[in-house]
Amino acid sequence: MKTVSIKSRLHRMIVKILFASFGCTLITWVALLFIGEDKTYYANHYEKMIPSIEEQVKHEKDGLMKESGKESLEEIIPKEGFKYKVVNEKGVYQYGNLPDESDMTSERLLDSLNLVENGPGDYYEKYIPILSEGGSLQGVLLLYYTLKVTPINESEALLVKTITILFLLAPFIYVILFTIVFVKRLNLQLKKPLGQLMKATSSIRNRNLQFSFDYSGNITEVKELTVAFEQMRDELSDSLQREWDLQKQRKEAIAALAHDIRTPLTIIQGHVEGLEEAHKRGIDRFERYIPVIKKNMASAVKLVHDLNETAILENDSFVVDKVAIDPIEFFTEKMEDYELLCTKEEVQFTGNIEDERKEKDEIYADPYRLTQVFDNLISNSLRFVDKGEILFEVKLTEEKLMIKIADDGPGFSAGQITKLFEAFYQGARRKGHAGLGLHISKSIIEKHGGSIEAKNGGKGGAMMIISLPI
Repeated sequence: MKTVSIKSRLHRMIVKILFASFGCTLITWVALLFIGEDKTYYANHYEKMIPSIEEQVKHEKDGLMKESGKESLEEIIPKEGFKYKVVNEKGVYQYGNLPDESDMTSERLLDSLNLVENGPGDYYEKYIPILSEGGSLQGVLLLYYTLKVTPINESEALLVKTITILFLLAPFIYVILFTIVFVKRLNLQLKKPLGQLMKATSSIRNRNLQFSFDYSGNITEVKELTVAFEQMRDELSDSLQREWDLQKQRKEAIAALAHDIRTPLTIIQGHVEGLEEAHKRGIDRFERYIPVIKKNMASAVKLVHDLNETAILENDSFVVDKVAIDPIEFFTEKMEDYELLCTKEEVQFTGNIEDERKEKDEIYADPYRLTQVFDNLISNSLRFVDKGEILFEVKLTEEKLMIKIADDGPGFSAGQITKLFEAFYQGARRKGHAGLGLHISKSIIEKHGGSIEAKNGGKGGAMMIISLPI
């Protein structure tokens, strides 16, 4: 379904409101004019009668200035719609039916002859001269009339007033009415998806992610919002599932770790009790039991040490202690140590350092933590080595330091490679190992700003590749 943005929808809504209001206003005006046609006079009805009144005033001449002229004038001027008063040529009031009987100045009188001016209230005033037989000015008729729709019959005045008000207010009434209708329609279209979003927010707050959206409208922003919310729900669901799986794995790993720690401690406890019993009986078992106790003590200490190291490295405030070191000297010394260690285990060790830098400067790193990583990786290789070959290669460039450690052991399965660096993961499980060594190594390398990758070598065996920035 093609969607429309809220902006475009509002523009279209405004245009529809205006067109609908304009059309209905025209229809209303036509209807009101049709209804009021035989019930009202048009606004200029009385104004159109003025020329006829002026002709009769010219015909009567100065006879209108006499007292008897009042009757003649009131026969000329209709009673409805008009007020009048007559003043002489000096502006002195003579007679009339207008409440205002004040005089006028002769100057204003002369300036206003044959003009139309605003009069009192809603009236307009027309100055009509009254002339003698000889054409001299004898006085002025001030004629007052209105320019508004008036009822033909006074009994229909309320109806005419209502029609007039409706005629003027019709455009505004229709704009308001159609605005309410279209806004209510838009509100109904937004109410369902917004209600779903509010309900979804409440569900998330209550840790319930078992909901979905069924929005089928055509508003772009709302559709994008519901899609984004659905994606967020999926991500949260996956994240929680991963967290639950991780918690489960951690519980299982901690249970196994507790068992691993308990095993050497139980052995130590048994041998200590055996030594005590032998001592009471005068039997010498010292030489036999002490090596076993020391071996199991070392195993327990390593497990506790790994747990402590993990806690330290995962702390956000932990930083490696970088110092300036000579990489050639550092790695040469490490390789000599590992070669001696491999010789004792009857394993062939091959070490190689390649320096492609133009300037043989020192590098900055934490030698203690790097040694910890390399010791762990060499130790793993010695445990899984097959024919007895371990490779340690170092390559320095202007930008980075590359280290590769490989062995000829069984290598990794596809499932192992994705989990190797997870805390407590133990692929080929052996007692005395918590599954934290590679996790600790990865944390140290990342604290240096580098990366570590596990893969299988071209001829088989495990391979670890470390990249560190110079």
